[in-house]
Amino acid sequence: MPEFQTLKRKLEYEWVSAVQQLLEIETESLPILWDCDFLLGPKGDNGEDTYVLCEINVSSVAPYPESAVPYVVDASVARVETARQRRFSARGKTL
Repeated sequence: MPEFQTLKRKLEYEWVSAVQQLLEIETESLPILWDCDFLLGPKGDNGEDTYVLCEINVSSVAPYPESAVPYVVDASVARVETARQRRFSARGKTL
């Protein structure tokens, strides 16, 4: 939705990275599927709406739209493969 692209960019490039830095969370450790809730903030200097990040949910979320499902599957498979490689590397073994 075009009207929320500014909010989406702010979330993806400012808020999430700020939380990651503050809490020392690597991107690979973030949930694959999550959603966010926002509160309406004060009007900006130009009269436009602003938003405040209320919460990030990682449970009870489903891929939306349906076209997102293959990306979630691919990301899940990649995470499993990475975890498997790390586990074997930690044991001094190779796959």
